Amino acid sequence: MAKLTVIVTEPINEAGISLLGRRNVNIIQMPPGSNEGDLLKIVSKADGLITRGSILVTKEMMATSPQLKAIGVHGMGYDHVDIDAAKELGKVVFNTPDALTVSVAEMTLALILSLTRRIVAADKAVRAGDWNRKYGDLIGVDLAGRTVGLIGLGRIGAAVARRLKAFDVRIIYYSRTRRRELESFIGVEWAELDDLLARSDVISLHIPGTPETHHMIGPREFGLMKHGVLIVNMARGRVIDQEALLDALMTDRVAGAALDVFEVEPLDPAHPLTAMDNVILTPHLGASSLEGMQRMATQVAQGVLDVLDGKEPQNRVA
Repeated sequence: MAKLTVIVTEPINEAGISLLGRRNVNIIQMPPGSNEGDLLKIVSKADGLITRGSILVTKEMMATSPQLKAIGVHGMGYDHVDIDAAKELGKVVFNTPDALTVSVAEMTLALILSLTRRIVAADKAVRAGDWNRKYGDLIGVDLAGRTVGLIGLGRIGAAVARRLKAFDVRIIYYSRTRRRELESFIGVEWAELDDLLARSDVISLHIPGTPETHHMIGPREFGLMKHGVLIVNMARGRVIDQEALLDALMTDRVAGAALDVFEVEPLDPAHPLTAMDNVILTPHLGASSLEGMQRMATQVAQGVLDVLDGKEPQNRVA
C-alpha cells in the first residue's frame, strides 16, 4: 500500500510532525514564504493538507488533487479555505479552536494591560533616554472599575471574560446569539452592539472573519464610541475598517489600539499605524505560546489521520 502524503503549508510545532511520522506518513513541509503557486505545483500529491492561513486553499487546488481527503486548519480561522468548494468536491475541513483558547485569552489580557499602562511606549522611552516621560504621556489608567465590552462570547470571548473578572471590571458583551447560560455563570451583561460601543472603556473583538462581520467596526461605529476608548483586535483584521481606525486614532476618538491581525498580512512596515506610539502591533501570534502551538499541531495532525482512517474529526466545518 502506498504511503499517504500530507502537505504542511507553513511550519508547525514538531509535536505534530512527530505524530504524523509515527504513522509512517510521507510529510512534505513547505518552506516559510511559500505561496499559492508553490502549493498548486505539489498539491496533486496530497492525501491530507495542514494549513495555518497564510496560503489560500482554493477550489482550483482542491480540484487538481482528487485524492485529497483532509484539510486541517491549524487554528480557528478558516476563511482562507474555500468552504463551498470543499463541500462540493467532498473534502473534509476541520479546525482546532479548543487548542488555542487559553493562549489567545491570555494574550488578550496582556494587550489590554499593555494599553492601559502604556507599557510598550514606556519601554521605548527608557531605551531612548526619555525617562521624564513618566511625568507626562506615559501615565496610564487603572483597569479596575472600567467597563470592558467583548464583541463575541464564544470559546475565546468567554475565556477572556473569566480572566477579566479578577480585575474588578464591569463586563458587557454582544453576540448574535445571546449566551444566557454564561451571563450568570461568569457575571457578564448582554448589550446591543451600539450600546456596547457607547458604554465601553475597552473594546475587545473575538468574532470570526465572515462576509457578515466584514468591516463590522467602521466609521459609524467609531463615532458611537467614547472619546479615549481602547481597542484590542485578536479576531480577524477584516472585522475592523483599518482606515477608519486610523482616522479614529488620529482624532483621539480612540486613545490606543492593540492589533494582532490586519486587513492585509503581513502589515506593510510603511503603514501609518507603525509610526503611532499609542498602537501596539503584533504579527498574528495570539495562539503562539509553546503550549498552544503544541496543542494545535498535535490536534491538527491527529485530525488529518482520523479523516484518512475514515473517522470523523473533531470540529468539522465542511
